[in-house]
Amino acid sequence: MTVKRRSAPAALGAVVLLAALGAGATGCSGPEEASPGTAAGPGPTTTTGPVATTGPAVTTTAAGAGEAAVLTEGRHPVFIVAADAAKRTMVVDEVQFLTGTAATKAAAEDGKESPPPNDYYIRNQNPRKRTVPVAPNASITVNTLKAEETGSATKNVPLKLAELASYFPNPDHPLFWVTVRGGQAQRIEQQFLP
Repeated sequence: MTVKRRSAPAALGAVVLLAALGAGATGCSGPEEASPGTAAGPGPTTTTGPVATTGPAVTTTAAGAGEAAVLTEGRHPVFIVAADAAKRTMVVDEVQFLTGTAATKAAAEDGKESPPPNDYYIRNQNPRKRTVPVAPNASITVNTLKAEETGSATKNVPLKLAELASYFPNPDHPLFWVTVRGGQAQRIEQQFLP
């Protein structure tokens, strides 16, 4: 595998803006505030590109053209394409999760309903897939994937990687937040979306 590092200007150009979904939304606190098993799920956050960090890049692979793709250290909104418990890896498609004015503007630019329903818009302009190693002690939580069992779409439920893998591929493309530290996914959190 090839390691591709972002230069400082490229990292600085990728800015993350954090914003609350809006007043009155239930189960939408930020993931750093929520603990596994609570009703609060990862809250909607606005991103305008990849997470900007100063840490090293994570070695990953890309689909197509043999070009290496990089998922940097930090927190990223992603669709999980596949997960492999035996290899402790998952393949992800990094997206942009936008709220507020940024969501309205992006949806209009893409010819979608604007302002978007529920004040969020997911934009996926890059088809590259990244394979990310999953740490042995990674914290994994889901909410809507377990809603039929728990009776609540907002309750965060901890899972093992093997159980998470059983949900993919998934045509509904649930949104997850992946926190990468030390070259591995340390936290994998399903985003509750109304």
